[in-house]
Amino acid sequence: MSLSEFRISVKVKAPLDEVWPQLVDWKSQGEWMALTKVHSSADTNGLSGVGTEIHAFTGIGKIGIWDHMRVTTWQPPLFCAVDHYGRWIKGIGEFRLTALTDSQTQFDWYEKISAPSALLALIKPGILIAVFFSLRKFSRAVSARKPNSQ
Repeated sequence: MSLSEFRISVKVKAPLDEVWPQLVDWKSQGEWMALTKVHSSADTNGLSGVGTEIHAFTGIGKIGIWDHMRVTTWQPPLFCAVDHYGRWIKGIGEFRLTALTDSQTQFDWYEKISAPSALLALIKPGILIAVFFSLRKFSRAVSARKPNSQ
């Protein structure tokens, strides 16, 4: 894996068809992604798919960074890809779900970010730690949720 690539996987104790809608509920990502608030075009029209615009702010107070994304691939309930097109963050992101059993799903998170190598070397460890704990938080929340409580 290159310096510009980020990859983390977690197992979720829930069936794939229960994990997908929670994963692509963009606004709720702020509940599990560290220090992040998310808004999307799906907030107003309720629809997600190719072309959905997602805007995430990661930081504390007004100090942080905006990440602007557009959904480029939409294959529910297995795969979603985004293009990061913001001023500071450019690249691609992917969510992939794989059914391991009827009641367990693997969630693979992947990013390839275009940035200077020195900057990537500096920030990569922190990003990986934050995302690892965020994905574990997502896994625990989905695993604890009852199917009829959605």
